[in-house]
Amino acid sequence: MKRLIFSIIAISLALSSFAAKRGNTDTEEKTYNILVNIPEMKNDTVYLGFYYNGKTYSKDTAILNNKGTGAFTNKDKKKKEKLKEGIYMIYFNSDKFFDVLIGNDQDFKISIFDTNVKLKEGEKKKETEIKVQDAIESMKFQGLINFMTEKREEQKVLSKRYKDKQIDSTSYMEQSKKLNDEVTSFQENEIKTTEGTFYSAFLKGTIPVETPEMKEMPDSSRQMARYHYAKNHYFDNVSLNNPWFLHTPYFPNKVDTYISKYVIQHPDSIIASAVDLIERSKGNDETFQTMTSKMINYGLQSKIMGMDKVWLAIADKYYFSGQATWADSSWVEDLRKEADKIRYNLIGMQAHNLMARDSNDNVVQLRDLPQDLVLVYFYEPSCGHCKKTTPVLHDSVYVKYKDLGFEVFAFYTQTDKAEWQEFLKKHNLMDWTNVWDPHRESWFWKYYDASSTPGIYLLDKDRKFIAKKIDMNTLDMILNEELIKRKKK
Repeated sequence: MKRLIFSIIAISLALSSFAAKRGNTDTEEKTYNILVNIPEMKNDTVYLGFYYNGKTYSKDTAILNNKGTGAFTNKDKKKKEKLKEGIYMIYFNSDKFFDVLIGNDQDFKISIFDTNVKLKEGEKKKETEIKVQDAIESMKFQGLINFMTEKREEQKVLSKRYKDKQIDSTSYMEQSKKLNDEVTSFQENEIKTTEGTFYSAFLKGTIPVETPEMKEMPDSSRQMARYHYAKNHYFDNVSLNNPWFLHTPYFPNKVDTYISKYVIQHPDSIIASAVDLIERSKGNDETFQTMTSKMINYGLQSKIMGMDKVWLAIADKYYFSGQATWADSSWVEDLRKEADKIRYNLIGMQAHNLMARDSNDNVVQLRDLPQDLVLVYFYEPSCGHCKKTTPVLHDSVYVKYKDLGFEVFAFYTQTDKAEWQEFLKKHNLMDWTNVWDPHRESWFWKYYDASSTPGIYLLDKDRKFIAKKIDMNTLDMILNEELIKRKKK
């Protein structure tokens, strides 16, 4: 058996809406007992896994007898607790698994059979039939999969007929609309008749919110109005403070799509949207923790320059304020140390005016440099990366742009003057602005992240940060754009 499920995700990557969660009470049965019958897997082992926050985890194991029958159950365990309602998978290996919905009723049976389907003379196709008994939500979910699979096949046949010119475009559109209406009607009826269940919430969550055409608006403003409507109503079918959605396969995709497709990719816009999602996830510790962690990780893991502002804002608001009560204190302290490195050098921020000294002990101020663009460059001669980067910076970049309004404020971070001077002479670096801070007067380590070298910060004419932690190729492209192309325009 290969992967046989027609995933709902194929229809719509969407996050589930949630009804009020039904928790276990002292009098409620806390056992689960899921009988599995797979005749083709006699004396074999199958596994029960679950989805959580976009990942899959193993939950239970069933050893099948010589008839292919076994059970996932906790009846023989001392500590009994029902399974969290959600989407699970029964799997045999990475290529053989199928999804199953486990709702409030957790005493049911699943049978899996391979059948041969005759295609045409001499050809057969093996298909897998799944039958669920004794649990309404689980049965409904399997019925949903079967229905969607059937409609998908009908659409494929219809598309092929149109491609082969067996029907015209009008007929194709009419029949496609009929199929779509059938799906919509089926979904609406299922959601309504099972309201209050995980199944109903799951299905509702797979349906994207439709954006009205707004044809009454002028063309000049319609597109923007539709964008704002889609953004503001994106989560209408979900409730972000109910933990049910964490037990579906599509939660991360839902949030990721919102952040990447509906939010302007600027740190300030992302911060506003991230905080909004976190605040809407409050009311449940599990969802609040998950959303907060997801949003700070978005900033921490982003490869886009300037996104460190995102994680810093979330760290300040939730982790350093004490709201993130789940966070380990040592981890928060490490995060605080990292935050202190970037707090004063975010993209767009005014750079701190460094006051350092040249080799003759004269004070040199960063703000006194007249060039349009200045690169603040922290280095030390013993740094292997610095040994490679510094000559390239000077010979391939600085020499190319120094007469066009570019200067390097080359800051030696150590206190060995002989080492510094020897390095400058060796690499012929005497023509740019060379400084150091032997008395530790500048506090450069507070306002710039010089914990690792080389440290690279590009400042504009107003001495605001426009780039940092970039390689020499990127620096060359920026300087070419700023000092050559724009001046030609």
